[in-house]
Amino acid sequence: MKKKKLAHFLALFIMLVWGISYLSIKIVVEEIKPVLSAFYRFLIASVILYIVLKIKYPEEKLLKEDRIKMALGGLFGVSLYFFFENYSVLYTSASNVAILISSIPVFTLVSQRMIFKEKLTIWKVLGAGLSAIGIIVIIVSKEKISLFSKGTLGDIMALISALCWVVYNVITSKFKGKYKSITVTTYQGIWGCIFLAPSLFFSKITVPSLKVSLNLLFLAIFCSCIAYAMYIYCLEHLGATVISTYINLQPIVSLISAYLLLKESITPWQIIGCVIIIIGVFLVSFGDHFDRTKFEELV
Repeated sequence: MKKKKLAHFLALFIMLVWGISYLSIKIVVEEIKPVLSAFYRFLIASVILYIVLKIKYPEEKLLKEDRIKMALGGLFGVSLYFFFENYSVLYTSASNVAILISSIPVFTLVSQRMIFKEKLTIWKVLGAGLSAIGIIVIIVSKEKISLFSKGTLGDIMALISALCWVVYNVITSKFKGKYKSITVTTYQGIWGCIFLAPSLFFSKITVPSLKVSLNLLFLAIFCSCIAYAMYIYCLEHLGATVISTYINLQPIVSLISAYLLLKESITPWQIIGCVIIIIGVFLVSFGDHFDRTKFEELV
């Protein structure tokens, strides 16, 4: 029980950090190409994590059966996810990307049921449904939507990155061996760097400004090293459905921080959407505790 409470607390912290991260990505990709910036981010993170792992847990070894899954986790959860996310932030607003990334819980709910036969309670379905409604409310609050604009291209890329994260959750949910969170984060980060490395041959290497360098360090240390390791811990103790629903809190953090730091406007409909999302997250995370005797599993 204590581990679950800690996982819920860590999930809130992770979403706070990741919600702010879209602003940092926006600043970085304006100076460094999106794919190259993702490579720099995970190169820094992987070096730090590998040193910590070998010093603190030198006995940690990967089973042969899990090596391919680590590589696939790096492919979908690092290289492909951040390829599409970084480009989406370049083409559309930071807050809009955070909103669209919040489609992850709905996709996760379906994938967990189809692949792992996860039992769905009325609260999980209701909460995921409310979260989806909240996302729709925020999206349609945009004054103008053009299917052929760069902004819409960014929206599509954000949705593709969300699907990549769902695949990452499926891959990372089950390992043959029992590993510490830092072990999984380290090896997936290394594989992500390997898949992103070709960007070095297609980009001009320049020395970034101090502002961009600081934001890159924030993304590498806090968003990739610390938050990724925490996410693996939460995934283990809360399950993919619950932890992914917390992702719906990211657009709220992003909207507020974008308003305060980037001067992006907030509409009343966006506020209403945020409230609906918060209710949805609460129901998925804690709804089963309301009355376990009256509500049977749906399927």
